[in-house]
Amino acid sequence: MGQYPKMRIGQLLVRSGALTEQQVADILTEQDRSGRPFGDLAERLFGISPDIVEQAWIDQYMAFDTCVDLDTQRIDVEVLKVLNRRQAWQFRLLPLRQENGELIAATTRDKLARAVNFAWRRLHDPVFFLIAQRPQLEDFLMEHYPWPAMEEVELPLAG
Repeated sequence: MGQYPKMRIGQLLVRSGALTEQQVADILTEQDRSGRPFGDLAERLFGISPDIVEQAWIDQYMAFDTCVDLDTQRIDVEVLKVLNRRQAWQFRLLPLRQENGELIAATTRDKLARAVNFAWRRLHDPVFFLIAQRPQLEDFLMEHYPWPAMEEVELPLAG
């Protein structure tokens, strides 16, 4: 995505000592062949712990200024169709738009790991996550995925 620089998950796993440069190259070759997510292949091919992969995903998104004010984001209503209401609320995930072959979506810092896991396993396109404050994200979810019962649930206000 143009305006948000990316640190590749492979670079993070090399930096942490979990993988070597050669292992990353092997994973990328297999990823080109199979289309499987990088983290999944790191786990399958080299026995990397899912917890280490998950932490690398989180580090990938938190390494850059990905915090956003949703009022400034363009939302393509057609993209909202990639999730149903239950998925959007369960993972606190708001699809925003497609850009350069990626789905741009917002979640909260505390739900990032769950949203990443869901996206890698269930969505067809690569996903780039932006981090929103929880109260604002829930307001947007209520607007785009209305669920009146959610208004009655006591939700913590942690960002």
